Amino acid sequence: MAEEDRNYLRFLWHRDNDPDRELVEYRMCKHVFGNSPSPAIATYGLRKAVNVDPTASEEVVNFVNRNFYVDDGLLSTTTPEKAFEIMKKTQAALLTGGNLRLHKVASNNKDVVNAFPPEERESDLENMDLSVMDDVPLQRSLGLQWSLQTDSFAFQVKFEEKPFTKRGVLSTLHSIFDPLGFVAPFILLRRMIFRELMELSCDWDEPLPVEIERRWREWKNSASDLFPRMFTSIPFNEAIRTELHVYSDASEQGVVAVVYLKVFRTDDEYEFGFVFGKSQLSPRHGHTVPRLELCSAVLASEIATAVTRQLDSPVDATYFYSDSKVVLGYLSNRTRRFYTYVSNRVERKLRVSQPAQWNYIPSEQNPADVGTRGVQAKNLADRSNGKSR
Repeated sequence: MAEEDRNYLRFLWHRDNDPDRELVEYRMCKHVFGNSPSPAIATYGLRKAVNVDPTASEEVVNFVNRNFYVDDGLLSTTTPEKAFEIMKKTQAALLTGGNLRLHKVASNNKDVVNAFPPEERESDLENMDLSVMDDVPLQRSLGLQWSLQTDSFAFQVKFEEKPFTKRGVLSTLHSIFDPLGFVAPFILLRRMIFRELMELSCDWDEPLPVEIERRWREWKNSASDLFPRMFTSIPFNEAIRTELHVYSDASEQGVVAVVYLKVFRTDDEYEFGFVFGKSQLSPRHGHTVPRLELCSAVLASEIATAVTRQLDSPVDATYFYSDSKVVLGYLSNRTRRFYTYVSNRVERKLRVSQPAQWNYIPSEQNPADVGTRGVQAKNLADRSNGKSR
């Protein structure tokens, strides 16, 4: 820590580390884990380490700059040999540039894992027989659970038993971490239930009504039906064309947008893969359904921009879909002036898309429709991705 910044890291402790002596003020002289700016500082140091190494290749610099979150790196390559090569080069660059040891390697390919000595593998892979990839423990990657056998993200939910109070329900609600929206329709149900609870005039630790408890326990029990999802099994380097298909929908319960990737191996063979989804509770008052549909279309534009920016593979075309003809009419209209609320949101959509990119889709064919109502986990399997044609 710079001398002038150390006062921000003051703390009280016993003099000379003796619990029988008086408390005195100390100051940290080095950066600490858990401080608010610590993740940013760690990321800066990691990137600086590869930038100061003149031998670091461009692919190593890109790996560290784009595929690390603090100290976790996640990378997909087309061959095991490429994965091993990038890892070895990155290890050397971080060691040279910052005396940093890159280890805890895990891969869905046993040849990649076996290429590293046991002490450099993930701890639960050190002493395993990797001649086969059966019964390999789930790995935690960037806050998600990763199945090495299927090379897919997975959910294993075990709720602690909490009292059925507002405080207990809130604690349970945050037990599922889903930053990519894999199970957004399922999570929307919990938000809907909790909003009902917040409207009740009772204390945070007061028992809640029995009729709501039944729905709450049904939601908790169905969490065991959450299933893994793959991205797409067609490698980008084998694709002749890739497209983004973005769907939006809204109801009085929720506002939803979801992105799918369509990868073509040939003109007649392609595969859909779920990429990202986002759901929000609809406001209780002041919004008509057409306005909510407009909000979902804006959300679709925003997440499409984010996905396009983060994908390392070029996208040949992007298509948007809505089951609201009112929203499509807003986009194609060139003569009528709208209220400020509508015109502002139409403008936001047109910044990142053209009216010709927007298409009508019937509600029963819209994959975003399920997210506006919320569904139990077991029903999500009917709408899983990865279907080839």
